[in-house]
Amino acid sequence: MSMAMQVHAMAALLRQARVPAVISTLLAAAALALLVVLPAGASAVAGAALLSLLAGVGQACFAVRIGFDRALLDGLLQAHPDAAPDPIDAALHALGLRQAAASPRDWPLRWQGMCRLLRGQAVCVLLQAATLLAALWLRMAA
Repeated sequence: MSMAMQVHAMAALLRQARVPAVISTLLAAAALALLVVLPAGASAVAGAALLSLLAGVGQACFAVRIGFDRALLDGLLQAHPDAAPDPIDAALHALGLRQAAASPRDWPLRWQGMCRLLRGQAVCVLLQAATLLAALWLRMAA
Protein backbone atom coordinates (compact mmCIF):
# COMPACT_ATOMS: atom_id res chain seq x y z
CA MET A 1 0.00 0.00 0.00
CA SER A 2 1.40 3.39 -0.93
CA MET A 3 2.16 5.92 1.79
CA ALA A 4 -0.44 8.33 0.39
CA MET A 5 -3.06 5.60 0.71
CA GLN A 6 -2.00 4.94 4.32
CA VAL A 7 -2.36 8.66 5.08
CA HIS A 8 -5.83 8.62 3.47
CA ALA A 9 -6.74 5.57 5.58
CA MET A 10 -5.59 7.22 8.81
CA ALA A 11 -7.48 10.42 7.96
CA ALA A 12 -10.60 8.32 7.35
CA LEU A 13 -10.11 6.57 10.69
CA LEU A 14 -9.73 9.92 12.45
CA ARG A 15 -12.98 11.10 10.82
CA GLN A 16 -14.76 8.28 12.66
CA ALA A 17 -13.98 10.05 15.95
CA ARG A 18 -17.09 12.15 15.32
CA VAL A 19 -19.31 9.24 16.38
CA PRO A 20 -17.98 9.03 19.96
CA ALA A 21 -18.07 12.84 20.11
CA VAL A 22 -21.79 12.84 19.31
CA ILE A 23 -22.42 10.08 21.86
CA SER A 24 -20.47 12.09 24.42
CA THR A 25 -22.60 15.17 23.73
CA LEU A 26 -25.77 13.15 24.32
CA LEU A 27 -24.35 11.72 27.55
CA ALA A 28 -23.40 15.21 28.71
CA ALA A 29 -26.90 16.47 28.00
CA ALA A 30 -28.34 13.59 30.04
CA ALA A 31 -25.96 14.32 32.93
CA LEU A 32 -26.91 18.00 32.87
CA ALA A 33 -30.61 17.12 32.83
CA LEU A 34 -30.07 14.82 35.78
CA LEU A 35 -28.29 17.58 37.70
CA VAL A 36 -31.13 20.00 37.02
CA VAL A 37 -33.84 17.72 38.40
CA LEU A 38 -31.92 16.52 41.47
CA PRO A 39 -33.25 17.32 44.91
CA ALA A 40 -30.96 19.22 47.25
CA GLY A 41 -29.69 16.23 49.29
CA ALA A 42 -28.51 13.98 46.47
CA SER A 43 -24.79 14.61 46.71
CA ALA A 44 -23.68 11.12 45.60
CA VAL A 45 -25.83 11.34 42.49
CA ALA A 46 -24.59 14.86 41.79
CA GLY A 47 -20.99 13.75 42.23
CA ALA A 48 -21.38 10.90 39.75
CA ALA A 49 -23.14 13.20 37.27
CA LEU A 50 -20.35 15.76 37.62
CA LEU A 51 -17.73 13.06 37.03
CA SER A 52 -19.62 12.15 33.87
CA LEU A 53 -19.47 15.77 32.74
CA LEU A 54 -15.72 15.92 33.49
CA ALA A 55 -15.17 12.80 31.39
CA GLY A 56 -17.11 14.58 28.64
CA VAL A 57 -14.72 17.52 28.87
CA GLY A 58 -11.81 15.08 28.53
CA GLN A 59 -13.44 13.55 25.46
CA ALA A 60 -13.89 17.01 23.98
CA CYS A 61 -10.17 17.71 24.42
CA PHE A 62 -9.31 14.49 22.62
CA ALA A 63 -11.85 15.30 19.88
CA VAL A 64 -10.27 18.71 19.26
CA ARG A 65 -6.80 17.18 18.96
CA ILE A 66 -8.06 14.37 16.72
CA GLY A 67 -9.78 16.92 14.48
CA PHE A 68 -6.55 18.91 14.29
CA ASP A 69 -4.56 15.84 13.25
CA ARG A 70 -7.22 14.92 10.68
CA ALA A 71 -7.07 18.42 9.20
CA LEU A 72 -3.26 18.20 9.08
CA LEU A 73 -3.42 14.93 7.18
CA ASP A 74 -6.02 16.29 4.76
CA GLY A 75 -3.92 19.41 4.17
CA LEU A 76 -0.78 17.36 3.68
CA LEU A 77 -2.44 15.22 1.04
CA GLN A 78 -3.61 18.31 -0.83
CA ALA A 79 -0.29 20.14 -0.68
CA HIS A 80 2.12 17.18 -0.86
CA PRO A 81 0.61 14.16 -2.60
CA ASP A 82 3.82 12.18 -1.96
CA ALA A 83 2.72 12.10 1.73
CA ALA A 84 6.12 12.76 3.28
CA PRO A 85 5.70 13.65 6.98
CA ASP A 86 8.36 16.37 7.06
CA PRO A 87 6.07 19.25 5.96
CA ILE A 88 3.84 18.66 9.00
CA ASP A 89 6.69 19.13 11.48
CA ALA A 90 8.04 22.09 9.52
CA ALA A 91 4.64 23.81 9.52
CA LEU A 92 4.06 23.15 13.22
CA HIS A 93 7.53 24.46 14.05
CA ALA A 94 7.03 27.58 11.92
CA LEU A 95 3.78 28.31 13.78
CA GLY A 96 5.41 27.78 17.17
CA LEU A 97 3.24 24.75 17.92
CA ARG A 98 6.13 22.29 18.11
CA GLN A 99 9.81 22.51 18.90
CA ALA A 100 12.25 21.47 16.24
CA ALA A 101 12.91 17.75 16.63
CA ALA A 102 16.43 16.34 16.43
CA SER A 103 15.12 13.44 14.36
CA PRO A 104 11.94 13.56 12.31
CA ARG A 105 9.08 11.28 13.30
CA ASP A 106 8.17 8.68 10.74
CA TRP A 107 4.64 7.59 9.87
CA PRO A 108 4.50 4.52 12.16
CA LEU A 109 5.24 6.73 15.18
CA ARG A 110 2.58 9.17 14.05
CA TRP A 111 0.05 6.36 13.60
CA GLN A 112 0.78 5.19 17.14
CA GLY A 113 0.20 8.68 18.49
CA MET A 114 -3.05 9.09 16.58
CA CYS A 115 -4.29 5.70 17.77
CA ARG A 116 -3.46 6.72 21.36
CA LEU A 117 -5.67 9.78 20.90
CA LEU A 118 -8.52 7.62 19.62
CA ARG A 119 -8.13 5.21 22.55
CA GLY A 120 -8.09 8.13 25.00
CA GLN A 121 -11.29 9.46 23.49
CA ALA A 122 -12.92 6.02 23.75
CA VAL A 123 -11.87 5.66 27.40
CA CYS A 124 -13.36 9.07 28.20
CA VAL A 125 -16.68 8.16 26.56
CA LEU A 126 -16.80 4.83 28.39
CA LEU A 127 -16.01 6.55 31.69
CA GLN A 128 -18.64 9.15 30.93
CA ALA A 129 -21.27 6.48 30.26
CA ALA A 130 -20.30 4.42 33.32
CA THR A 131 -20.47 7.38 35.69
CA LEU A 132 -23.79 8.51 34.22
CA LEU A 133 -25.19 5.00 34.69
CA ALA A 134 -23.90 5.04 38.26
CA ALA A 135 -25.62 8.37 38.86
CA LEU A 136 -28.88 7.00 37.46
CA TRP A 137 -28.57 3.86 39.55
CA LEU A 138 -27.90 5.90 42.69
CA ARG A 139 -30.89 8.07 41.89
CA MET A 140 -33.18 5.05 41.52
CA ALA A 141 -31.80 3.41 44.66
CA ALA A 142 -32.48 6.51 46.75
